Amino acid sequence: MANTTLNPDALTIMLVAGEASGDAHGAELINALRRRKADLRFIGCGGPRMAAAGQEQLFDLTRHAVVGLTEAISHYFTFRQLFFKLVTLAQMQKPDAVIFIDNSGFNLRLAQALRPKLPDSRLIYYISPQVWASRAGRVKVMKRTLDLVLSIFPFETEWYEKNAPGLPVHYVGHPKLDLLLPDALGQTEEGRIALMPGSRTVEIKRHLPVLWEAARLMAERKPNLKFMLISPNAEREREAVEWIERYGRTGFHYETCHNYQLTHLNRCQLALVKSGTGSLDCAFARVPQIVLYKVNPLTFAVARRLVKVKYLSMVNVLSKNPPIVPEFIQQDCTGPKIAAFALELLDHPKMRKHMIDQMTEVIASLGGEGASDRAAREVCLELTKVARGQSHSAHLKPA
Repeated sequence: MANTTLNPDALTIMLVAGEASGDAHGAELINALRRRKADLRFIGCGGPRMAAAGQEQLFDLTRHAVVGLTEAISHYFTFRQLFFKLVTLAQMQKPDAVIFIDNSGFNLRLAQALRPKLPDSRLIYYISPQVWASRAGRVKVMKRTLDLVLSIFPFETEWYEKNAPGLPVHYVGHPKLDLLLPDALGQTEEGRIALMPGSRTVEIKRHLPVLWEAARLMAERKPNLKFMLISPNAEREREAVEWIERYGRTGFHYETCHNYQLTHLNRCQLALVKSGTGSLDCAFARVPQIVLYKVNPLTFAVARRLVKVKYLSMVNVLSKNPPIVPEFIQQDCTGPKIAAFALELLDHPKMRKHMIDQMTEVIASLGGEGASDRAAREVCLELTKVARGQSHSAHLKPA
């Protein structure tokens, strides 16, 4: 195994993250692993946060994040090239463990490709693919391929016990709880509205026009509203600002920001947010929210046949009494509809308080802080099996 660390016996961990949220969680995991074992070496791909945490990065995969069938097809050759670069890296470096972080469309295929090439490496999936929501058959691939799944939602372990007995799955809690700062709650500014179009370029192009129209209509009714456009990183903020400068007619007050979302969200009275990680961020910050989502019509038609859950937002999926936040999906994802509901929420404090109370219950169900440390502990346990020369798990046989 090639190794550039001072200690020639140091273990190498390859991590693969392809989205902004995965980059954040991957960075926290690297830091947690280093606290347990300082001389680990980290290679692979992720984003700027994982690079800053010390990952030797082959490339930034988060820059290529897409969503939807047609978008994935249009980027097929780019992803194919990146895919085989990672396979080559793994074959050359022979890492002691490979950690796949979320991004199942890419990572599950990569895990399949690496399993026969790395028979002595531990293959670990952090942030389980949502096989319980769609394409449950993928669990057969997971059972044949993976040594361990680290789950962040409490109901997932029971689902796996029923549908993939023998596949090691450990619930570690949600890593976002590790990022909550002491000032992440409270200090709300009346009339401050968060606009959160998403973390991918295609999501900004699709959702920002809808959000901008909703903001304009809301400002016409309430001129004192202040809008904050929140992006997951500087690159996405730049793309959003470029769109605004080119197409966005202003007539209302707005500002932009990026990086640590919760420190900005706690100032907001309401959030208009694309379904996904941002919706959970709003719940963590106890900010009332309106969820929106829009994809290519072909993607939506295919998804309707595959998705088995009733709601799209994880806040609603996790709730015992859904829906607790409104969802404006596809043809309902329009500026006028969203603006009308947002204005109603702003005019009714009791509605907002009820939503906050229900979101608080959802967050309480996710456990407490320490998810990254618990995940690091499970990874280190897998690494001890490498040190003992133990082959990959006995469950890895055709399902």
